[in-house]
Amino acid sequence: MNALDIEPAPLWCPSFPSAELVQHAADLIPHITASAVGESSVLTEGPRWEIVVSPGVFRVRTRDYARAERTHERAVERRRKHVDIAATWEGDMPEPLPTRGTITAWTRRSRARLVERLSDLDYTYLYGRFHVCAGCRREYDEQLDRCPRCRHAGRTTEDRRGRLPAMLTLTYPGDWLTVAPTADVATKHFQALCKRYARTWGEPLRGPWKKEFQRRGAPHFHLSTTPPMSTTLLHDPATGQPIRVDFKRWLSITWADIVGHPDPEQRRRHLLAGTGVDYAQGIKLTDPRRMAMYFAKYGTGGAKEYQHQVPREWLTTVCICTECGAGYNSYRDECPDCGCPDADVTEEGSVGRFWGYRGLHRELAIRQVTPAVGIAAGRIARRWYRAKGLRKTISVQRVEQSTGRVTYRRSTVRKELLKHGRGFVCVNDGSEFASQLARYLADLTTAGSS
Repeated sequence: MNALDIEPAPLWCPSFPSAELVQHAADLIPHITASAVGESSVLTEGPRWEIVVSPGVFRVRTRDYARAERTHERAVERRRKHVDIAATWEGDMPEPLPTRGTITAWTRRSRARLVERLSDLDYTYLYGRFHVCAGCRREYDEQLDRCPRCRHAGRTTEDRRGRLPAMLTLTYPGDWLTVAPTADVATKHFQALCKRYARTWGEPLRGPWKKEFQRRGAPHFHLSTTPPMSTTLLHDPATGQPIRVDFKRWLSITWADIVGHPDPEQRRRHLLAGTGVDYAQGIKLTDPRRMAMYFAKYGTGGAKEYQHQVPREWLTTVCICTECGAGYNSYRDECPDCGCPDADVTEEGSVGRFWGYRGLHRELAIRQVTPAVGIAAGRIARRWYRAKGLRKTISVQRVEQSTGRVTYRRSTVRKELLKHGRGFVCVNDGSEFASQLARYLADLTTAGSS
């Protein structure tokens, strides 16, 4: 055979498992059938073992449904009382207390949630083929006869398998504080870009995104998506005449117009270098685990940890008096109310969300199992992760017995997951991992029954 007749390997080879494949793999796990679960209509006390399979996560957990039902009933009762008070209140209703604290830093829990959530997403709406309603342009299940939102019977098929993925980067000009003095302003800039994208290209902007910070303190956004391969008409910022541009040129002009720096020189520079469309980085994210690990910045050895440090211009330092609890500015030496010099220094303000996703949803296959199957699955997943031999560096505290002085030293220990038989592991293909583990669990169940 002639060497010229051999077709080259495709440039983009994704391996994102579909929702159907995830559900089929979960069915292979020995689980309690729906008929057995429905035999008792009354919720029993105590945890129930569950195995959850998603495109990039294998999870073992326990849930107490009776306790969750009581929590839901208390929430409904609180909501009813709040509505009754609001209906009889005279004057302005006070603002409710926030349910969560202000976001001032990138925490380890937030990083873990990012890895777990991005691995749970169904990326079919980003890299696959799906159906879209002809009326409201929303996607819905192909097994339905009509759109569940607008009840329209017509639909079109959208196929993104022929597109190349890209990593979009949105940065700010050198004088970034003039156009982004707060985190809310930067968030509104990103939301405005998503709205213009939908109006221009006739589809929503889909994909996971993350907000980071440069060394100079300026924020920037990363977004993984599949850009359109066509062109569109846009007004040239220099001449004002309509021109036909591709997606890369459209992104730079639109983002510079949204940010809108008042200085002409700053705006000109921002127009030239304010955005980036990196196809080379986009084609590297071929499965859910690689997608999640890239956005979490794992494997960099802390070299890019500065990108999670919030700029001081977005935070305000406040002193809280230890005696009366009053807050005052940090430049004062004592509390203006009681004169106490002792105070706790805190930071107020919020940087908003560090990450999120648009146009995607989670795909979870939940199966209830017996305690024996759940314990065995957690034990096997823990041993599998331990066999990888991954290690991390921690700080160990040491106390000198003679002087009582406390010192710290760096130590390397092995990483561990599912210590108590519950937790999750992030894998490249959750359906394949679950199907292989299901074979062992099936043999274990058969041996136990015999």
